[in-house]
Amino acid sequence: MSRRQRVVLLGLVAVVPLIVWVLLSPPVLVWSAIARDRPSPVAGDAVPRITEPPAARIALAGDTGTGDASQRATVRRMAAEGRGVPYDALILLGDLIYEDGDASLVDSRVTTPFEPVLDQGAQLLPVLGNHDYRSGEQRQILAALGRQSPWYSQRIGPVRILVLDSNRVDDPQQTRWLRTALAEPQPAGVWTVAAMHHPAYSAGYHGSDLQVRDAWGPLFARAGVHLVLAGHDHDYQRSTPQQGVTYVVSGGGARLRDAGAEDFTEVSDSTLHYVDLLAYHDRLIGRAIDQSGTLVDLFTITR
Repeated sequence: MSRRQRVVLLGLVAVVPLIVWVLLSPPVLVWSAIARDRPSPVAGDAVPRITEPPAARIALAGDTGTGDASQRATVRRMAAEGRGVPYDALILLGDLIYEDGDASLVDSRVTTPFEPVLDQGAQLLPVLGNHDYRSGEQRQILAALGRQSPWYSQRIGPVRILVLDSNRVDDPQQTRWLRTALAEPQPAGVWTVAAMHHPAYSAGYHGSDLQVRDAWGPLFARAGVHLVLAGHDHDYQRSTPQQGVTYVVSGGGARLRDAGAEDFTEVSDSTLHYVDLLAYHDRLIGRAIDQSGTLVDLFTITR
């Protein structure tokens, strides 16, 4: 055997097992091997004290429906941060009930775990995730949480929140509703925030939902939507402005996967957390806070 043939053979011996591993490994293992976070410059800093009371304060988290100690730790942090300046609303960004959307578990996976925040006066805004559809009981889940439609609009102080069902992004009735809602004249000073489960921009394990991006992204940009929230990927991400719109993924309320980075990624971090959104008349301040009470990210959106 020639020297060149030996080199080729050794190369094949080294490469073939890697190819087999990639083909046979679960996608999450492959993703873990290549994912890279892009932490915020403020990650690990103390959460700034609120010196100016906001016009509205909103807590949000996604993929929380485990009913386990990790979910409860996120809720404890929310409740602790909410003392003194309580939350006006709580947005849950889908996958309310793992694994299969069993409506009989609404109390044990949603209502009871989040009592410490809801009892402070927060209004619950649930979003349906893909796991909530598995049982076919998604409408029963919503009804138990006081909602009749999977898409709806809610005003919280100066913030208009448009909740969408990204499991049904191809439903023409929902898109007509969204177009109508975005076209409605709003009083001066109102912020428009959209919330759904599947992210239009994500560098995480699931990645960007291009159907959501193509169907709704142009509508958000034309209407001047300020912020779009999603879960689904079990991490924290914030995009650079996309046609003037900031996209945030907050799916690390109870479970984690490695984060990643794409050309649209400003910050990504695989950290259990929730997001604290402070609404003022001239700015939105978002603070992603981990379970230990330190910052994951801090951002400001102005008009």
